[in-house]
This record gives sequence, C-alpha cells and structure tokens, in this order.
Amino acid sequence: FTSFDRVYGSPGGTWAITGVTDALSAVDEVLIVNGIVEVQEGSPAAWAPGENVGAIDRVLGVNDGGTFAFTTNTDGPTSSDEYVVLGQAGGMLMAVAREGDTSAVLPANATWGDLLQTPTVTAAGDVGFVVKNVGGVPTAEDEFVILGSTVLAQKGVTVPQGQIGAETWQLFDSEDFWVTPDGLHHLLQGDLTGATATDDIVVVDGSVIVQEGVVLAGSGFVEPVDQNGIIGVHLAADGTYFVRGRNASTSVDWVYSNGAVLATLGQAVIVGATEAWSDTEFAAGFFLHVGNGLGDFVIGGVSDGPTASNGLLAFNNTNVVAREGDPVDVDQNGFFDDDAFISTFGNDDAFLADNGLFYFVASLEDGNGNDIGDGFFVVDTSTL
Repeated sequence: FTSFDRVYGSPGGTWAITGVTDALSAVDEVLIVNGIVEVQEGSPAAWAPGENVGAIDRVLGVNDGGTFAFTTNTDGPTSSDEYVVLGQAGGMLMAVAREGDTSAVLPANATWGDLLQTPTVTAAGDVGFVVKNVGGVPTAEDEFVILGSTVLAQKGVTVPQGQIGAETWQLFDSEDFWVTPDGLHHLLQGDLTGATATDDIVVVDGSVIVQEGVVLAGSGFVEPVDQNGIIGVHLAADGTYFVRGRNASTSVDWVYSNGAVLATLGQAVIVGATEAWSDTEFAAGFFLHVGNGLGDFVIGGVSDGPTASNGLLAFNNTNVVAREGDPVDVDQNGFFDDDAFISTFGNDDAFLADNGLFYFVASLEDGNGNDIGDGFFVVDTSTL
C-alpha cells in the first residue's frame, strides 16, 4: 500500500476501506473488507461481463453481515459505465443501478444518471445512494436520493421542513448522505434553491437541523452559521447527528450534535485539561467527528499546545486517543523502535464501532520529519 482513503464501518465492527497499492496505475486501487481484498481496479467486473472495474469511489457502505456497496466507472460504453454495486464478503457482486437503465424506483421512462454517488447499505441489505443527471426528467428535478425502493428526496420537488423559507432542494452533496443500519433515519447535506447566504442545509429525516445564516438552535451562540460554514456531517447508528462548522463574524468553530455544542474554540480538549481547542494553526479548528450507536464519540481537532503535538483525537471529551507526534510500533514487536510517528490525521477518515473499536487513518513521519506513508490504525476505546 502507498495510501489509504476513508474507512467506513458497521455497529458490530465490520469495516471497509479503499487503498492504493504500488501496482501499475490501472490496477492500483483495491477495496478491502475486514482485511480481505474484495474488489481490485482493472479486474473483470463480475456484474458486467466484458467490462473491467474502474476507479472505486471512496464512499462505501458496509453492514454487520459483511455486505458492502460501492460505486465505480467501468471501461464499458460511456453511456452505461457508471454502477452502484452490492457485494458480499467472499461472495458475488451484483449491479444495483447502472447508468442509462430504467428503474421502478424512478418516474416512468426515467433512466439512472451518469453520477451515482455516496452508497450505503442497511442491516437488511437495502442500498442507498445519490444519483444525478437522471434522464427523462426536467433538469431542475434530475437529482434523487434513493434508499432501497424509496425516493427519500428529489431536487426541485422535495421541500425540507424547518427551514427559514419554503424552498426545494437544489442539489445534494456527493459525500454527505448517511443512513442508520435499521434504515429508519437518514442525513443529507446540500443546497436549497434560495439565496446563497442561507441555502446550505443539513437535514435529518426531512427536517433542517443546521442552516447557514441561521443561529444554531440550543447553542447559546449569537452569530449565525457562516456562509459556507458547514464543514462536515456524520450520522451515528442510533440516529445521533454530528455537524461541524463555524459562525459568521467571529468565525468561532464548533462541533454540534443533537441540539448541543460538543466542542468549540477555547474549550478544554478533555475535561479538566488546560489544553484547549484552537484554530491558530488550523483555520477550521476541527477535522473529524464520529459517533457510535451507544452515545460515544471522537472529536479530532487542533489545540493550543506545542506545534509538534497539537493535532489530536479526543474520546467522549474525557480521553486523548492519539495525537500528533505519538510513536508507532509499525512491526508490532512491542517496542517503539521503528522511527515512526503520527504526522497528521485525515479529515473525517475514521469510524467508531459499538464494541469500542475506533479505526482511523493518519500519515506517518520519521524522527527527521520525513513522510513515510499512511497508516491504518485501530484503538480499543474500552480500555481508556
């Protein structure tokens, strides 16, 4: 491996991740589920005879049973080369949607568009995804959010509740669609059709919970959310939502969850510490937030501590899981004798399972500060 991308997982701890190897560029990307390579770029596409797997999009879905979902462009005809694929660990691969095909989920005579994105899969095996440029419908209505056989939202048609106006969706963000394993809750980020100062929204189960230009409910803030101030979103297995962003005017950064602020600038990184969250060296302040179905969470951000160690991951605001500069036992011999240290953490490149296992990706460096590649890590938070 030369690098890893974002890790995704299920409540029981099944994980999936894409990585790039040192093979030839046409076959260098692989999709791994629990340590086993299930799909490789350039290999025959089992769901499309005569076609080969293309680049694999980094957003993945996976459930406890090892069923996984991904999207890719094959080397087939350009009018039908985009797929949503469902697979079973060690088993078969099948197409859920193919660009250009009709579907009973879509309006009559409509066809899947050329952008199939953000796949997810429930515990029951229902696949969700965002599709854009759907054929056979007006351009103003050609984006859909799908879960199984249900349309959850449609551009130009669906009106999210709880907004300051009564506007329809204008677009759905390509990597910000989340569904709980039971399929009962979902989260979307995207834009409304109205003014750009208030069009970016985060919606949970059809209702707006964060909108740019509007003060965060229950936050105690005076300033509204800044324009383009919604930075990242996440939905935990129990339906708990997480949003991070910044306010207008003061540019105060925050992590917000279920109507309350979990972390903000100047707040102690863990309870009782003098070290506090800061945006002096990293303008966004925070770079990661994930939660599990039991109410646990991990927040990643930068503190006001020494530059060599101020990037960190905090568990439940009580323990530091890992921080920049920590030594790493690469060969797992029980000693920190590999001249390897955590350099930087990947934005949102983490997953927290209900069993307490926390998976994350970080880059490594040697003692002289030279980059030595990515690492894919697991920490058992139950031992903290």
